[in-house]
Amino acid sequence: MTVVLSSWHHRYPGMIAGSVYAAAPGTRPATAAALAEAGVAVHVDVMAASEGLPAGVGLDELRDIARVVHPRRTDVHLIGSPRFVDDVLADVLATSPARVILPWAAFDEDRAGTVRRAGAHAWIALWDEWDGVTGDPGWPARPDGVLAMLIEPGTQDRCRIGRLNLVTACATREPELPVMVDGGVTEEIAPLCVTAGAQQLVVGRALLTADRKEAM
Repeated sequence: MTVVLSSWHHRYPGMIAGSVYAAAPGTRPATAAALAEAGVAVHVDVMAASEGLPAGVGLDELRDIARVVHPRRTDVHLIGSPRFVDDVLADVLATSPARVILPWAAFDEDRAGTVRRAGAHAWIALWDEWDGVTGDPGWPARPDGVLAMLIEPGTQDRCRIGRLNLVTACATREPELPVMVDGGVTEEIAPLCVTAGAQQLVVGRALLTADRKEAM
């Protein structure tokens, strides 16, 4: 199959990570290859379906993606409980991602250390654990970067633009920490994210257009 990407991503060179979760199961490795060929990083959501979350990208799919994309062009966001993280972390690290994004509740020195010893960066996902106004974030352990969620993790809601205050708060208070945003980012919302201080944008449906056709 041929995957056609929305052309607006060219306005943000080196800043876009394409979410393969937005692609249909069975097409995700091909989608990842197309993203990489276009110079776009690959973002993989691995979710705890056994905990009531949607089925994300499976571990077998992640392995297939790692075979067709340079692993250091891939980041993996684990969405689920600390137990889920412990169950899948070794398998995820075996694919040599550039970074692993852990849920706030699972982010501690031990797990972050495990990620770093595998050669990846340990990032933390930020949802409702800090409002960006009151006090400081109070990280459970020091992260290498922050994924600010603009929708609730594991959902496909519309982007909550008001949550960009979190991006600005992180970028202002701790400028040494890179900030990525994820959740409903579109062509119209992308410049707002950059203005708020985001250094990388995860984009799914707005990047993977419906204009897909089988290769001849």
